[in-house]
Amino acid sequence: MIERKVLLAAICAGMVLLGAGAAQADYEAGQRAWDAGRHAEAVAQWRAAAKANDSRAMLGLGRAHIWGLGVRQDYVEAHKWLDLAAGRGNATAAARRDALAIDMTAREREEARRLARAWRPARKPATGRKAAKRPPTEAKKAPRTAKRKPTEAGKAQRTAKRKPAKTEKAPRTAGQNRLDLLWPAGKEFQDCDFCPKMVVVPAGSFTMGGGAAEPRHRVTIRRRFAVGKYEITFAEWDACVSAGGCGGHRAGDRNWGRDRRPAIYVNWRDARSYVRWLRKFLGQPYRLLSEAEWEYAARAGARTAYPWGAAAGRKRANCRGCGTRWDGRKTASAGSYPANAFGLHDMHGNVREWVQDCWHGSYRGAPADGSARTEGGDCRKRVLRGGSWKDIPWDIRSASRMSGRWKDRNSKTGFRVALTLEP
Repeated sequence: MIERKVLLAAICAGMVLLGAGAAQADYEAGQRAWDAGRHAEAVAQWRAAAKANDSRAMLGLGRAHIWGLGVRQDYVEAHKWLDLAAGRGNATAAARRDALAIDMTAREREEARRLARAWRPARKPATGRKAAKRPPTEAKKAPRTAKRKPTEAGKAQRTAKRKPAKTEKAPRTAGQNRLDLLWPAGKEFQDCDFCPKMVVVPAGSFTMGGGAAEPRHRVTIRRRFAVGKYEITFAEWDACVSAGGCGGHRAGDRNWGRDRRPAIYVNWRDARSYVRWLRKFLGQPYRLLSEAEWEYAARAGARTAYPWGAAAGRKRANCRGCGTRWDGRKTASAGSYPANAFGLHDMHGNVREWVQDCWHGSYRGAPADGSARTEGGDCRKRVLRGGSWKDIPWDIRSASRMSGRWKDRNSKTGFRVALTLEP
C-alpha cells in the first residue's frame, strides 16, 4: 500500500514538472515571436502558457491588449490578465494593472475583476463530514430582529452629516457677465483669413496624469482661454513665411502635400517664432499651450484614456493601429476625424504637438493652476503631447507624454496655438 502511494505521488510530481516545462516552452516561443514582430503568433503561445498559470505569459497578454498588437485593443481584457498575473506574485504586472486602472471607468474596472474571478478555477463546496465540522453557533442562528432603535439624537446627527450646509456663491461682477457674452464656451472665431481658427475652452478642474506620469494631481484652470481648432497647417505656416516671419523657414512636407495638412519639420523654436509673428501682426496674446492646458483641452471633460472612451477604437484618430487609411504612412488633412466635446480636432495622433513646458520626468512639484513649467527640469528638451501618425494607440492617450530636443525637426511633430482671453 505504501509503495502504491509513493508511485502515485511520483507520477503526479512528474506531470506537474512536465506541465511547467511545456508552459516555459510556450512562453519562450511567444517571446521570440513578439520580438520578431509576429504579435498574433506570440499571443497564441502566451494563451497556451497562461492556461498553465504562467504569470509572465499573462503579463504579455495584458501588454498586447493595452497596445492592440496581435489582438484587439481592450483595456478590460488587459486589466483581467494583469490582475491574474499580479495574483501570482508578478510585481511588474501589478504596477501595470494599477497604472492602467487610472484610465478606466469604475464600471470597466469592476467588469475586469469579474472576468478575472471567472477565469480562476472555482473551489468545490465542502461536503460530508468536512461540511458538518462547524455547526452554526447560537449567535448565528438568532434572528436579526433585536437591533436597537436609534435615538432621536443619533438621527439628528446622521441627518446633519448627510446634508452639508449650503454655501453662498460669490456674486458675479459686471466684467464676468460681459466675458460670458463675449466669449461663451465653444465659440469659434478667426482673427484673419490666414489665421488659425480658434475655439473658446471653458475654465474648469481635472485630474492630470496617468501611468508613468505619477503622481496624478488635481489642476484647476480658473480662466477660459482659446485653443486652435486644428493643428497649425502648412497654409498658415506658409502665410507667416510669406509675410517675412517664422525665420523664413520653409518647412518640408515629404511630398505629402501642403495646404490643409499639419505643418511638419518645425521645432520648438520654430513654433515660438510663429506665435511671436502672430502676436505682433494681430496685437493679441497668442502663445503655446502649457502641458496642463493641453491635457485639459484634450480630455474635454472625459476621465477615460481617450475623450471617446477607454480604448482607441477605429477611425477616431491617425496613428499606427487606429484603423484609418493613413495608419503609419503619413499625416492626414486637418479635421479628418471627429472633434472632442470642446470642438477640437486631432488632439490625438496625426502629429505630436509642442507645448511651452521644459521637460520634467514626473509631475512632482507641478503647479496646480495649469501654468507652464519653464524652470527646473531639462529645458534643452520640451514636452510633446498627443502622439503622431507613426505612434501606437497607447502613445496617443490623453495622459501620454514625450520629450523632444527643442531643435529637432521631423515628420512626426507640429504644434497648435492658444490665446489668452482673460487677464
